[in-house]
Amino acid sequence: MDQTGRILLVDDDAPFRTLCARWLRTMGHEVDEAGDPKEALQQFRMGKPELVLLDLVMPPEHAVSAGLAMIPHFRGVPVIVTTGHADRDNGLKAIEAGAWDFLGKPVEPELLRVVIGRALVKSALERENLRLRELNTGEAELGILGVSPTIVRLKELIRRIAATNISVLILGPSGTGKELAARALHECSPRRGGPFVPVHCGAIPAELLENELFGHVRGGFTGADRDRAGLIESAARGTLFLDEIGEMSPSMQVKLLRVLQEGRFRPVGSQTERVADVRVICATHRDLERMVQTGTFREDLYYRIKGVVLRTPALEERLEDLPLLAQACLNRIAGSQGEVLRLSAGALSWLMTRSWPGNVRELHHLLHAAAALVPRSGKFTMLEAADLQFAHSGGSEPPELIHDLDLTGQVTALERRLIVAALAETGHNQNQAARRLGISRVGLWKKMKRLQISLGRVDIQ
Repeated sequence: MDQTGRILLVDDDAPFRTLCARWLRTMGHEVDEAGDPKEALQQFRMGKPELVLLDLVMPPEHAVSAGLAMIPHFRGVPVIVTTGHADRDNGLKAIEAGAWDFLGKPVEPELLRVVIGRALVKSALERENLRLRELNTGEAELGILGVSPTIVRLKELIRRIAATNISVLILGPSGTGKELAARALHECSPRRGGPFVPVHCGAIPAELLENELFGHVRGGFTGADRDRAGLIESAARGTLFLDEIGEMSPSMQVKLLRVLQEGRFRPVGSQTERVADVRVICATHRDLERMVQTGTFREDLYYRIKGVVLRTPALEERLEDLPLLAQACLNRIAGSQGEVLRLSAGALSWLMTRSWPGNVRELHHLLHAAAALVPRSGKFTMLEAADLQFAHSGGSEPPELIHDLDLTGQVTALERRLIVAALAETGHNQNQAARRLGISRVGLWKKMKRLQISLGRVDIQ
């Protein structure tokens, strides 16, 4: 039995469209019809078809280029192109633009039936894939680590609002994971099959941001020798994340407001508007309400982006998550090298008593530096408090001298670290650890007793 589904039929030839739609319905398909690009995009957004049957020659130009330009807007579903201009070049162009298949008119009904059936099977498999990903979202913890009440609440809110189209504003200090929260929203949303495009508004000069977002057409300004898609177009059927929107210039705020209100934009130098099929998520560490009061941020834009406000907490507000965050970072650093990186109890205590103005980002930078600077004694490495202090100083002071240890103290600290590493590498097998260290088992036992390393396990106090 053939796979049936909902099909969007786009063709400016009304008689052909009527006949084709009638035939498709006799095959058990639901059919939406459109005769021009504008109507097609409206039907696509409203009807959510599983397949698009598209004629390449489209008004207003009645040229192949018009049909080719539409294909990217149907991202996420198979597109079968039909045209009377059935030459190889147009076929290749359609495939390169993202089409599933290419058929010439007059279309052979049996061939069309087979191609549609295969495409709908593909579409069904992709939807099932997305459904399974959605079911697994909870297991993946949205990519946000933490069990503190503030983080649990944040993850609950993300799951609740991800499937809606409500605007979202993410507030929080720098380094608290605002982009991570935006990505989690995207991955939980119906747009997760599309791209996630982050833009740091403060990193792009104001005079270039418009071109980056909207793109331009050939001849739009001096040096524009070809069309260039902007980030809004690149994020089609996905999510555009505007980080640090508080840094956006007043003129760009006006243009962004129009995109959000009307869902359309105009590339630089173009006289034609395009559809902005994108969800916009904004974030900033700045106080937008105060900026509105001082006139540096538009009030209408503020209320447009402030649908639901998510707040990413500072690290000091979620210190119970620090051990989990730190170990996850060390696991990533160890990567595929087969290494094991761990924090001693003293190192963890040192981290817990520090202030973190740079939040999670500062923690990650510190651990990366410590892992790079600590001497390796095998595949297992235990980071001590002195290693973290050494990294915090930028490597400007020898780690043990930070504690003002004498030579005996420095030798003892190094000796203890080597024994701990050897025991960990050998699964606490004292015979193997002794051989690895080049000493007798009795010698190892005496050193462990002197250094207060328990016999049954590695004591990292």
